[in-house]
Amino acid sequence: MSQRAPGPRSGRSRRGVTLLELIVVLALLGLVFAIAAPAFIVPIPVRASDLGAALATARRAAILRGEPVTLAIDAAGAWRVDGDASPAALPIAAGTTAASTGRMRVRISPLGTCIPEPEENGVRLPDWNALGCGAMVSSEVMRP
Repeated sequence: MSQRAPGPRSGRSRRGVTLLELIVVLALLGLVFAIAAPAFIVPIPVRASDLGAALATARRAAILRGEPVTLAIDAAGAWRVDGDASPAALPIAAGTTAASTGRMRVRISPLGTCIPEPEENGVRLPDWNALGCGAMVSSEVMRP
């Protein structure tokens, strides 16, 4: 029978953790955290104004179609987006706003700039930003 010579490990017990074991454990913890974390994160709802949503819809339609469109809002708060190239066609989009903003018409260019048309009753929007397509102080319409 052959006898084994005592090696460096035979006389003492193994202590500590190897680097490979540490990396594997950290990778597994990271994977578990990546899967479980979205369940614990509560998203904060971003509340866009109805007028802002209608303007964004009209702006997106103008840019995608490559033609000017008109956003028309009536006194009851119903809005519709019509293409200027084909005024007799069905509206591109339509909807309603929760709060009445008054009558308003906004022309949107294919580049995304918005210019409100003056109404016959003198309604105007405060601090209108043509490039930002809105940026109003509030969603209410000011009267002169």
